[in-house]
Amino acid sequence: MSITDLTTTKKPDSALRLKILGKIGEQKPYNCFQCIRCTSGCPSMKMLELKPHEIVSLARLGFVEELITSGIAWTCTTCLKCKERCPQAVAPVDLIIALRNIAVEKEAKVPESFLHSLSAILETGFIQKPQNTVTRKLERMNREKLGLPKFCEPDEKFKAAFFKVLEQSQEE
Repeated sequence: MSITDLTTTKKPDSALRLKILGKIGEQKPYNCFQCIRCTSGCPSMKMLELKPHEIVSLARLGFVEELITSGIAWTCTTCLKCKERCPQAVAPVDLIIALRNIAVEKEAKVPESFLHSLSAILETGFIQKPQNTVTRKLERMNREKLGLPKFCEPDEKFKAAFFKVLEQSQEE
C-alpha cells in the first residue's frame, strides 16, 4: 500500500502535527505555496514516492504518522538544495530531519544503509570510505598512487562532538 492510499484511509493527527511544527523552528510549512522549486532541485526526487513539496503539504495537513512509517524521510540526501531554493524559507529538509527524529523517538525501523553511514562517519569521518579509482587504461589507483594525502581517522574529540550533535537533535 502506498502512502497516497494511506492518506485516503487515515485521519490527520493534529497533536503530532503540532509536535513536528515545534521541532522545525522558524520554517513553517504553512508558508509553502507549492511552487515546486524545492522539488525541481532535489537529487532524490526520482527515488521518492512523494516529492519535497508534497511532504510539506502532508505534514501541514497532519499526516505525520504516515510520513514516518513510509520511510520517505530516510531517502532524502539532506543536500539542502530545497532549503536554498525555497522562496518562502520553508526548508523541507528541516521537516524531513524532524520526521527522522520523531521516527527514532517512536522506535520506527531505521534503514540499515542509514546506520551504515553513521558508523562510517565514526570510523573515517566521511559517509563513504575512501575508494580506489580506475584510470582510462583500466589501472586501479589508490590515494597513495595518486599522490594524495592519507586520510586521518577521526579522533576522540571528533567522536565526542558527533555524539553531542546526535544527542541534541534527538532532544529537539
